[in-house]
Amino acid sequence: MLVLGLLHMLLATLSQASVLPEQVHISLSGKPDEMIITWLTLEKYYNVGSSEGVSNVFWFTQPDQYKPLRAAVFGDLSVLNGYSIEPLIAATHNNEIDIAIHIGDIAYNLHTNNGTLGDEYMKTIEPIAAYIPYMVFPGNHETKKDFIEIINRFTMPKNGVYDNNLFWSFDYGNTHFVGLNSEYYAEQLEDEANAQYKWLKNDLEKNKSRWTIVMLHRPMYCSSETEDGCNDPQDTLARDGDKHFPGLEKLLNEHHVDMILYGHKHTYERMWPIYKGTAFKSENPNHIRNPSAPVFILTGSAGCHSHSGPQDSIPQDFSITRLGNYGYSLLQIHNSTHISTQFVDTSENIGKHLDEFYLEKN
Repeated sequence: MLVLGLLHMLLATLSQASVLPEQVHISLSGKPDEMIITWLTLEKYYNVGSSEGVSNVFWFTQPDQYKPLRAAVFGDLSVLNGYSIEPLIAATHNNEIDIAIHIGDIAYNLHTNNGTLGDEYMKTIEPIAAYIPYMVFPGNHETKKDFIEIINRFTMPKNGVYDNNLFWSFDYGNTHFVGLNSEYYAEQLEDEANAQYKWLKNDLEKNKSRWTIVMLHRPMYCSSETEDGCNDPQDTLARDGDKHFPGLEKLLNEHHVDMILYGHKHTYERMWPIYKGTAFKSENPNHIRNPSAPVFILTGSAGCHSHSGPQDSIPQDFSITRLGNYGYSLLQIHNSTHISTQFVDTSENIGKHLDEFYLEKN
């Protein structure tokens, strides 16, 4: 079953007949047998338009929920210095990835120059987003005017609370994906943070998937320029909570989340399974079996106005790998017992896979 953005197409045709559709975008709806495709007819090869003209011809393949999943996960990607854009386009058209998940800080910024930079970014990612699902949730650069740009430019799975693209979940095969809005904490939006937490608790209680992957923008753990690592109160509030804000870490650990990915820091770091600051180490850091806490990965080096590497941080006890390359994380769900991640270099050795890691559960 396909859920298509026909209403958007109809509105553009009737009320803005002289405007050529800006961009075609595919996303997942939250149901295993549905996809949302904006500006689309019912054909698998399609173009869209108005009296002003028509778009290029695009194609898409309905995701096969029974095959291993390959997801490109990345944060902090800009039009300027967007090192990962062309490699992601190539990976899309070479059938190397099935889905792209942009974990906040989009375009830098979607609202800049009255939204014209956002328009440019949407056109730039069209060779990805018109062919595979391109999933998003906000980072700190999407908070302007109550998240208006990310609310109006994308269509993400409905959560039944706000249904505004800011947090969501979906199932893909044997894996449950959750995207959370860490900016409710950073922006001191107490009611929204509590509503998201209540939704998340219910979502995880109903989750029956073999694997659970959670993503948000701000880091829960990382190495930094200080000896105590990520200690920005705007970041740690989402992890630990306080009397007004519910912390996420305890809930995620109680529901046996397997992996947590985030960005915000413009670098890459893979960490041991961690809970309440304690790293659960094992014999092989590149093949972890049956961990008692989630594995954490910082993947915010897709390419933007600034960048940092290992020389800019003091490694924490929980740190395994730190890289200074631009790139994205390739998350692969192989089967019911194994998933893996690799860092795909998009700067020095474009396309080279670094830091291969397996997570095993049986």
